[in-house]
Amino acid sequence: MHVLLLALNYYPDKLGNAPLMTGMAEGLVARGHQVTVVCAFPHHETGRIDDAYRGKALARETRNGVRILRTYIYAPEGGAVAKMANYASFTATAFMVSQLVREVDVIFTPSPPLTLGLVDYALSRMRRVPFVYNLQDLFPEAAVRLGVLTNPQMIAAFERLEAFVYRKAHTLSVISEGFRSYLLDKGVPDDKIAVIPNYTDTDFIQPRPQAGNPFRKAHGLEDAFVVQFSGRMGYSQGLETVVEAWRLLADLPALRLMMVGDGQARPMIDRELGDDARVIRLPVQPREVLPDLLAAADVGLAPLRHGMAGTSVPSKMFGIMAAGRAIIAGVDAGSDAEALIHTARCGHVVPPEDPKALAAAIRAAYEDRALTRQQGENARAHVVAEHSHKVVVDRYEAMLQAVVESR
Repeated sequence: MHVLLLALNYYPDKLGNAPLMTGMAEGLVARGHQVTVVCAFPHHETGRIDDAYRGKALARETRNGVRILRTYIYAPEGGAVAKMANYASFTATAFMVSQLVREVDVIFTPSPPLTLGLVDYALSRMRRVPFVYNLQDLFPEAAVRLGVLTNPQMIAAFERLEAFVYRKAHTLSVISEGFRSYLLDKGVPDDKIAVIPNYTDTDFIQPRPQAGNPFRKAHGLEDAFVVQFSGRMGYSQGLETVVEAWRLLADLPALRLMMVGDGQARPMIDRELGDDARVIRLPVQPREVLPDLLAAADVGLAPLRHGMAGTSVPSKMFGIMAAGRAIIAGVDAGSDAEALIHTARCGHVVPPEDPKALAAAIRAAYEDRALTRQQGENARAHVVAEHSHKVVVDRYEAMLQAVVESR
């Protein structure tokens, strides 16, 4: 089958959906299928179009058998308005560039942005093929919950668009049972929903010994117990909680905190923790060093604000699990993230935005090293069985083939 994949982000972007969509596309090609990707010029890492693509309207490439059509995107710096402009520009250019792709069997599009659902619908009518909309986030619900989207008219407009996309899609693929429940509450028929979790590259990220680890050696951590946060430092993570919890742990001399990443909360981290010799602060690291980076930790942190984990699992949790490390997650009770940790027996769950509870969990992991190591082993075993690249791409392949055969 020939799959047309519309994705805002794709390789070489490292954040967002880029690694997931890249791995899925290449996995399908490895199974004998044809995949054409329409994506934006790389811009997600820096907030500006990469220099190699500046001044261009279109770039044609092939990577690992995947045909890639990269198109212009407006990539301004700023907040919600800039993000909306970013999404709108790609929606327009993706529709135009998709006209270059012929003879497809199915269209597959991950969110965000929701507006790509309009492109899916138009192309599906023009090509007379079904489209699958893949929910990686819930918009506008999450934006409303965070207080980012407050205008009643805009909320109503986006909710109408959301309902339209859900109604017109042949299949809605979601990444968790929480997403399924959300769609069912919206009136989507259960037989229209496919639950397929995101994968983790368990071949690339594997447990590695701490002895000789380059990050531990470089920062004098050979005898330390390292708590690590690695990933986007945004509003959703509520990293103020990590800062406050850290201040409650000054009595543990061998404890170290490693904060890796960038984002809007990074200046706060630098300001609040910059003078603490027990804290190692690093920028976003190249993908090739990710296995060593994750292996440098004894336990990984996955904090979120209240209400943010009700319907999804932070993607960083799967990387931590693949590395064979325990997790301390600040997530809502009843969330998919909580269920994952309990099912896999791979760490501690604390209430979100609760510094005392987070500090207590870190202290417990520090004091019971044997249990922490066992939780890491449990994490690895679970993620290999349920979230490996092969397992997840197999499920996507079966779902897409079923959609094509139903035409």
